[in-house]
Amino acid sequence: MKNSEQITQFEKYSPMSYLDHKLTSWGRMLCDTENKESYTSNYAVVYRNENIDEIIMEVEEYYDSRNIVPKIFNRLGSVELDILKPYFINHGYAIREFDMEFMTLDANSIEDKIAEKPEIKTINPPLEGREYSLAIEQDNGKTYGVKLLNKQLASGSKMFFAYDEFKKPVSMALAEKYSNVVYISDVYTTSSMRCKGYGMAVVNNIIQHYDNSLIYLYTDNPDAASIYRKLGFSGESVSSWWAIKGSLPEWCME
Repeated sequence: MKNSEQITQFEKYSPMSYLDHKLTSWGRMLCDTENKESYTSNYAVVYRNENIDEIIMEVEEYYDSRNIVPKIFNRLGSVELDILKPYFINHGYAIREFDMEFMTLDANSIEDKIAEKPEIKTINPPLEGREYSLAIEQDNGKTYGVKLLNKQLASGSKMFFAYDEFKKPVSMALAEKYSNVVYISDVYTTSSMRCKGYGMAVVNNIIQHYDNSLIYLYTDNPDAASIYRKLGFSGESVSSWWAIKGSLPEWCME
């Protein structure tokens, strides 16, 4: 996987700048007791294939004491699911396997490719007003996502918004930077404004802003992957998974 060592370091250490965490000899556990519903704020990663039963019990003790559902997610460098699956089943975890496109770009190698550009702004935290509403819309009216975004913004990440002719925000994306790596996430365009170039313009603006960085993202949307390739990304299919104590929640089924 291209630039995997740098990206592995990003995925290990960047979340620790805005989430509570515990480092262990086998991996790490992340949590946010003020945002317990956020699945991207509360999960463990296992990097060592030893004493898996004891690791899972430690994970459960950590999250149970915080009244958070225990979750173990796949990240670059983590133990493979084929090894972990029997232990997950024995401990009552539901597993969601899925494929996605892992896409990387070296911002030094591309040019500005958007001919007509909408207005793009970066927003200082916390998100408010129409920008807040767009972030809420992304999560179908739930607030856990925008709570995490505000934590990320407060730690130094940047949120980029594209605006229509009426100065209304219609598309957005988050750029999270650690060392020389930038991760793009939360790419979203309101449904009525899709296929009009707003999302492409937001991502392109991030690329131009971080012009000396390794930039990467994940997507499970073939149409989005096609747009990212037009902007200079290259991709490869990767398998990923989530393991969640009990049954799979609604967000995990989408």
